Amino acid sequence: MGTDSELLEKAELLTLVECGRELAAEVSLKTLLKTILDRASILTDSPDASVILYSEKRGDLYFAHAVGESAGLLLSQWGESSTQGVPLTRSKAGEVFRTGMSLVENALADDANHFKDVDSDTNRPTVSMICVPLTVAGKPIGAVQILNKRSDGYTDHDRVLLEHFAAQAAVAIRNARLIEEILAHMGFYASRDEARGPTELIDELNRPAHRETITILFADMRGFTQLCQIFGSPEDTQRILNDFLAMLAEAVIGQSGIVNKFLGDGILAFFRGKDQALNAVRCAFTMLANFGGMRDAWDAETNAPLGFLDVGIGIATDSVILGSVGSDRAKEFTAIGVGVILAAHLMEHARNGRRILVDKKTFNAVRSTVAEYEGPEQFELKKPGETTGNMYERYLVKSLTEGGAKQSAAPASPVPKTRGGVFISYSHKDGAWLGRLQTHLKPYLRGKPISVWDDTKIKPGGRWREEIAQALEDATVAVLLVSPNFLESEFIASSELPPLLAAARERGLTILWVPLSFSSYDETEISDYKAVISPDRPIDTMSEAEQNKSWVTVCKWIKEVLQL
Repeated sequence: MGTDSELLEKAELLTLVECGRELAAEVSLKTLLKTILDRASILTDSPDASVILYSEKRGDLYFAHAVGESAGLLLSQWGESSTQGVPLTRSKAGEVFRTGMSLVENALADDANHFKDVDSDTNRPTVSMICVPLTVAGKPIGAVQILNKRSDGYTDHDRVLLEHFAAQAAVAIRNARLIEEILAHMGFYASRDEARGPTELIDELNRPAHRETITILFADMRGFTQLCQIFGSPEDTQRILNDFLAMLAEAVIGQSGIVNKFLGDGILAFFRGKDQALNAVRCAFTMLANFGGMRDAWDAETNAPLGFLDVGIGIATDSVILGSVGSDRAKEFTAIGVGVILAAHLMEHARNGRRILVDKKTFNAVRSTVAEYEGPEQFELKKPGETTGNMYERYLVKSLTEGGAKQSAAPASPVPKTRGGVFISYSHKDGAWLGRLQTHLKPYLRGKPISVWDDTKIKPGGRWREEIAQALEDATVAVLLVSPNFLESEFIASSELPPLLAAARERGLTILWVPLSFSSYDETEISDYKAVISPDRPIDTMSEAEQNKSWVTVCKWIKEVLQL
């Protein structure tokens, strides 16, 4: 019997050599993964293929790239940013990753060991499969999976062909990852979806620094030193800092920015090109929105109150010297100029509830999307030791309005652990909708010490103001059933809504609102808070089945806030 290599024909060996050259020349990970799968599909006459990589952080596998009819769904539901992954046990890819041994399967329908959750999501059963390991220098990094061969079943010949190809692909993936890491360490980490690939970015790093107008963002955590003292453990401190910095970086990348430096418990980021100022301000609001949930999670780990924690962000737009500085042996991509100093100054003064400060150029660029702001406020910027400096103007950006929705920069306190009630505010004319919510909420609260209050609980002749105040004091979450009837009610406007909004501002009461009908909610403070379902499609426009689905969504949000 011949060796595995002897199973291949001369033409196939030449094809592998050609593929090797092609993969070695590609340094963009995204393009590389697509090339790998396109080639593997052709080599094995297969319509579906995927590169599945190991996530050290999560301890499972994820779909890094896929081709075929269900590729988009696979990447959204089982990709790197998804909350679910392919397990290392109970899956063929996991078995190949753990053992380093390839699998050829031509009858998966009745295989009890086949992980069928992915098939269930895509609604496309896997009939046949070859799965081969991706290994570099003896270290497994993932697997290549080829599915549903068009002609007959997979053979040992297909396996050998794919194993040789996977050996080349694994090295190419390792090299592309290394280039991404080098770019990140040189201060040029950006989204993989950028129009320019790594080769163009490396060329830019090697060009002389040049003058360019960019938007600079500094963000910093307020109270980190005190937080470290509360947690005490260096391991906990490192974990919290990593989570925080990762959140800031994802917000920057999500708005097409460049993560340039991590500075202690903060970040320096650059935004370039069209809409650079708007992208930077959007990024700031994303950071604030994500920080609230992160702080609540930390708060759940300790008995100490964490209301002192906050984020301060400074943004400036100016002409700077941008490019690599240093020597040929050691250099770094960065920006030099007054704009960098200005953004850092604004960040330092973004305190005590003043969360996003921007300079005049940035404000003028985003003015059409700013809903609330304070300013201009003049201030002097001077170097240490100087008696006088230059005067500038700054603005406090409090909220944005985009697509009819408002994003607020108002600080929110963590949810106190001692509270656990649900406060429902509604119009009596919408009593039927209250009944639907109560029905759907029952299974989530049965057997749990959670109080659910609405004004039907007020006893005849009772002291209703005191009862409302007590219900609010006990509540962790308030649910508003918003309709024209709700907005018309003088009782709600004068006696329920003001204390609800005050509790949200002062002690972190979570407000969730449900659009029952189209209404003028955007003319009220309600628009500052989260709508559980889209106001563009309120509940009374839905079929009964869709309504039930929406009420389940509402209940799941309530469950999450109550940490049931």
